[in-house]
Amino acid sequence: MKKILSLIFSVALCVTLAACSNNEAVNIDGNSGNSPLPASPTAPATVTDTPEVPDKPVDNLDDMYNAYFTALENLIQNHILPDGVDDSGEQLGDMAENKFAVCDVDNDGREELILLYTTTYQGGWAGYVLAYDAETKKLQMKLREFTLLTFYDNGIIKAGWHHNQGLAGDFWPYSLYQYVPDSDSYVLVGMVDAWDKNYFRSETDKQNNPYPSDIDKSGTGFVYYIMEAEQYDNTHPVDASEYNEWVNAHIGDASKIQIQYMDLTEENISQIRNGS
Repeated sequence: MKKILSLIFSVALCVTLAACSNNEAVNIDGNSGNSPLPASPTAPATVTDTPEVPDKPVDNLDDMYNAYFTALENLIQNHILPDGVDDSGEQLGDMAENKFAVCDVDNDGREELILLYTTTYQGGWAGYVLAYDAETKKLQMKLREFTLLTFYDNGIIKAGWHHNQGLAGDFWPYSLYQYVPDSDSYVLVGMVDAWDKNYFRSETDKQNNPYPSDIDKSGTGFVYYIMEAEQYDNTHPVDASEYNEWVNAHIGDASKIQIQYMDLTEENISQIRNGS
């Protein structure tokens, strides 16, 4: 009798151990334990989620900020502009009168270097939009225009001309640029000039070249010239309503980007290296 009981107990113990072994196998395969175990050599693990490969190299921020710092340092110390122009012979003021900022003005997720250079004759004033190219490890000039730059959060830049020598009067002519992500660059949308009816002209000029009142259907006292090519053309004036429609098509309800410019000093540019 004892031998029979002993035999029954042994069989029951084996069944219990086998059940525990099966439970452990389920725990590993389902990854429900406290820490996963490596897959069996006979059943290699497969990757289910493949990480996305970025289209462009990820910028090293230290390299980017150092490149911005170096460009501004070269301007302060050697009077070399970001486009390589040596302006040492045209300095007309304290270098600190120039302005700069580091800001993402095109919404590409990376900050650009904005430089407003004015310590020279007015015809040489220049506004720069510069970016760091991670592939070439060099600065890329996205835009060079006059210093009257207005940035919008939809990638538009309004660049006022360096002169207003026509008939625009209270209206300041400008060029409009749009940022294109595919090419990581700005393209010219158009140029705009105007004719102010109240702009002073001689009586002889008024007779020989009368204001186009028939175009000014809105009665604003202004007609506009929209040039979508880079060539100046003031032969096709349009009414304010058409001009406003053109502006709204490009700027719409976009907001101006408020840029905090700093004086171009050694102390201020040293902050760039810290990414501040």
